[in-house]
Order: sequence, then C-alpha cells, then structure tokens
Amino acid sequence: MTNESKTLYIPLYAKAMMSREGFLEDRTAEEIVDSCGYDFEDVDKSRKLAIFLAMRALQYDQMTEKFIEKCPDCIVLHLGCGLDSRCKRVKIGAKKWYDIDFPEVIELRRKYFEPNAVYRMISSSVTDLSWLDEIDYHGENVLVIAEGLSMYLTLDEMTTLMSEFGRRFSKTAFLFDAYSDAAARLSKLKNPVNKMDAQIYFSMSDPAVLEYRVKNAKCVINKSIIQKRYIDKLSGAMKARYTFMGGFGSSFYRIYGFRIKGENK
Repeated sequence: MTNESKTLYIPLYAKAMMSREGFLEDRTAEEIVDSCGYDFEDVDKSRKLAIFLAMRALQYDQMTEKFIEKCPDCIVLHLGCGLDSRCKRVKIGAKKWYDIDFPEVIELRRKYFEPNAVYRMISSSVTDLSWLDEIDYHGENVLVIAEGLSMYLTLDEMTTLMSEFGRRFSKTAFLFDAYSDAAARLSKLKNPVNKMDAQIYFSMSDPAVLEYRVKNAKCVINKSIIQKRYIDKLSGAMKARYTFMGGFGSSFYRIYGFRIKGENK
C-alpha cells in the first residue's frame, strides 16, 4: 500500500473516535477499527484532529444528501474513498454510487462493503482516467466527491480530471477540500500525514486558478470546514479552541464546490 493510501487510516480512526462520542454516527468505522488488525501506531490520535475530520465528513455527508435530494436520479462518484462509509451514512439513495480507489485499497474495502445493484467499487488510481469507462452513464447529473484527496494530486492532474468530467458528463458537481498555498507550506512542518511520508502537492488560495484552466468550470461553494453548528456540539476548552480556529484559521483549509458544464452538451 502506498504512503498516500495509508493515510486512509487517519480519518477512519477519527470517525470511529467521534462516533463513539456521539459527534457523528459511524458504526461501520468503529467496527473496522476494532477488526482490521492495523496497529494505528503511526496515526495521529489527537481528539483535536478527530473533531476536525469529523466536521469535514459531516459537511460532505450533508452536501451529498442535499444534492441527491435535488437530483434523485444522480450518480455519485466517491474518489479516493479509502475505508470511508459515506455510502452507508448518507440516508438518501442515489441512482448509482461508485467508490474508487487504488486496487490494494479496494481489495481491503471488499472485506467490509458489499456491491449491489446500486453500489459498486472500482479499483484504480483516480488519475488513470480509464476508470471512467466503467461508469454506467446515460445523461444523469453527476456528483463527484474528493474528500481529503486533492493535496495528493498535482495542479495538472486536478485540471485533467476536471476537464474529463466536462468531456464525459452533461452536468457535474465536484466537491473537494484543499489547503491554501500558505497552509501547504506550513504543513511541511506539522501535518498528521508526515509520519506516513505522504507528499502534499496541490494547494489553492483562489478558485480562479481552476476556473481559468478548466473549460466551463465555475466555483459555487467556498467555505470553511469549521461551522458553528459543529462547534455547538463541543464544550469547554475544545469549544473555545474551535471558535478561535473557525475565525483565525478558516482560510487555511476549505471546501470547494465546482459546477462543470459538459462540453458541447
């Protein structure tokens, strides 16, 4: 398993921890952590990080549910899915749901998730665009989720990936999170992925960078991961910490949503 792939254990452990606290509901994460046999020695187990990653997961879950509610016949593509159980956490069903990750990750994932008529797993690097040939597409709206993935891609890879969505699909909503340029530089000094020797490549301080490079792409979501509704779940020093972080650090790491209109469609 690559160093980048091993980082899947960081959000997995965080979701299990916060599920046990009732911050979010993810029994599957709890069960995988208890049974997978990974020793988690190189995983940052701090509660501060776990809260942040749980906040991120909750936002993606809620945005996914809103999209499916608006477009019930949509297709969901979850890139770099790791061992995430969003396909179970999201309570509204899409027409089709695909989880995509490296072959070694999907092999591991198959121990805990079963494919069915709606849900499929695809073994591939997301930058090997041939995996898109496996999508059963007939003009549906497409939601692409890339939680915790963009930083492991280059700017050219992000551009190529988004451009291919525009070439293949009529309407695409692309959700991803990204470090700001300053935060990416600081991450070299302190980052939970450093223990796993994973490299950070992509960062973005201005969505116009991708709007310029990708035809018919428009940024329609640009928001902080730390939201008041999540801070209100906390208490004491941790609530004060996240109240401060929600103001001071909100520009360092954000969630973006791009609308990509298909070419010649």
